[in-house]
Amino acid sequence: MQNKFQYLFFLVLFLTQVHISFGQKVKATTGPVFDAVGAVFTVNDLDFVPDASQELKAIFDIDNKQVDASIPNRVISSMHRYYNMHVRAGIPEEQIHLALVLHGGAVKDALSSAVYKEKYNVDNPNIELIKSLSAIGVDVFLCGQSMTSNGYNKADLLPEVKVGLSAMSVLTVYQMNTYALIKF
Repeated sequence: MQNKFQYLFFLVLFLTQVHISFGQKVKATTGPVFDAVGAVFTVNDLDFVPDASQELKAIFDIDNKQVDASIPNRVISSMHRYYNMHVRAGIPEEQIHLALVLHGGAVKDALSSAVYKEKYNVDNPNIELIKSLSAIGVDVFLCGQSMTSNGYNKADLLPEVKVGLSAMSVLTVYQMNTYALIKF
């Protein structure tokens, strides 16, 4: 009888461990470039990883509008993930060159704190995202056509934001300079 209980105990223990190991969700973590944002998953047994000797050059085309003005634009924060993920995979940080162009519904993400707060009654939740990207050399552009059509001017923007003739112009030139287009 004792052997049956021992057997059942170990069977239950084994099945519990199997359930725990298969049922656990893996947690994304931040770093090594950005510690406050840009959480990524560690992935084992990869079939493709970029060559660490190549330069990665990409421009993010960001035009989506976050409906809730108090929530950061998730596409901007994707750039933080891009850095963290690739540096973890062995790509030297100095070989990653990114740019972004905001237009359309994303014009508001480039607004200064004062202008944003006046319009949306909350602080611009994208300020730290844009500042941290700019601090590591990411070129941040706003479409001049979208800016003007929305009634803004350069004085209404965060200091890190540069104004381009248009998003189309910025995207064309960067792609001609071998930057891959990333569009969500």
